[in-house]
Formats: sequence, structure tokens, C-alpha cells
Amino acid sequence: MDEYIKQSIEGRKNTIGATYEVSVEMQKKIDKLFGEIEKLGAKCKDVGDFEAQFAASSLNQKYLDLFTEVATNSQAKATAPKVDKSGIAKMVAGGTALGVAESALDQAVNNVVPTRAAVNQEVTDAVRKTPVIGDAMDIAEKAGYVTHLGKLFGKKKKKE
Repeated sequence: MDEYIKQSIEGRKNTIGATYEVSVEMQKKIDKLFGEIEKLGAKCKDVGDFEAQFAASSLNQKYLDLFTEVATNSQAKATAPKVDKSGIAKMVAGGTALGVAESALDQAVNNVVPTRAAVNQEVTDAVRKTPVIGDAMDIAEKAGYVTHLGKLFGKKKKKE
């Protein structure tokens, strides 16, 4: 299995384990679901392919349902470890972007090498469709826009 796929799956699993105290029964449910997710991951060529297939499969909804069940029926850990979200996000985004870029490159070669802008747009579009990463890109763009507006309208000239 691809290293980035493993990291993506482990990141999801570790989020539950690091945040909640789960019962033995709940742990069995978690292990069973993640066994199914790992089977899907083993069939995928890269993390981009995995994330796309995971998002389109029933496993995604099962994961969300399980996470909701854990959150509502389990005790949050008093000292849940702080996770370096930016490091995880960079790792997952890097692996996703790499997988998507490789797929886009293969397709570009097969389509008589379209313009670089077309390939870049295809990569961006594919990454945007990836859960979490696409949302992060949207939030970053909105934050950049708000910052830009703040710079435009935040400076007022003093009357003399």
C-alpha cells in the first residue's frame, strides 16, 4: 500500500483514538471499519485515487457515522494530545497533490500534451474535489480575500 494512503488512513484512525476514550465494543467497530478502509486503500494506486474512491464509497458515510457515534457515546480524553495539524495537512496534501499530479501528467501525455495551464487547472480541480483538502483550499482563498479587503478598506486617511 502507498505510504501516503497509509498515512491518510492512520490519520483518520488516530484522530478518534487521540481524542476519545472508547469502550472495547466501540474499538471492535473501529477496527472492523478501518479493516475495510485498508482493503480499499490496498486496491488504490495513490492517495489521490484512494481519497476519490473513499469519498465516493459507502465507507465514507460509515466513517462519518462511526465518528459521530464515538463522539456522542464516548468520553473525550482529558488531555487529548495536540496534533500538529499543519504537518499532517502538508503531508496529506503533498501526497494527494503528487498522486493527482501524476494522474494528470499521464492523461496529458495521452492527450497529446495540452497546455501547462490546462494540466495545472486539472490538478487544482482534482485536489478541490478531495475531502478536507478542497475545503481547506476554499477556506484559505476566502481568508486571503478577507485579508485583501481588510487592506483595501482598513486604511483610512487622516483628515488634516
